[in-house]
Amino acid sequence: MKCPVCKNVTLLMSEKSGIEIDYCPECRGIWLDRGELDKIMEKNNNIFSDDQEDENKQKKDSFIDEILEIFSE
Repeated sequence: MKCPVCKNVTLLMSEKSGIEIDYCPECRGIWLDRGELDKIMEKNNNIFSDDQEDENKQKKDSFIDEILEIFSE
C-alpha cells in the first residue's frame, strides 16, 4: 500500500503487542487499520486502571516506547 501523503512510497508494517501499525519511512506517518486504534486505547485504559500512579507511568512509558520503537528500526 502506498503512503497517502508521499504517494510514491510504500508503507512498511510493524507489529507491536499484537497491534499492526503501517508507517511511512519517508514522512513517518502512521496509519491504523480498522480496530487497531481501539486496541491501542484498550491497552492504554488497562495501563491506567491500576491505583499505583508510578507503576502506571512506567507501564505507559514502556507501551509508548514499544509503539515508537518502529521508527528507530
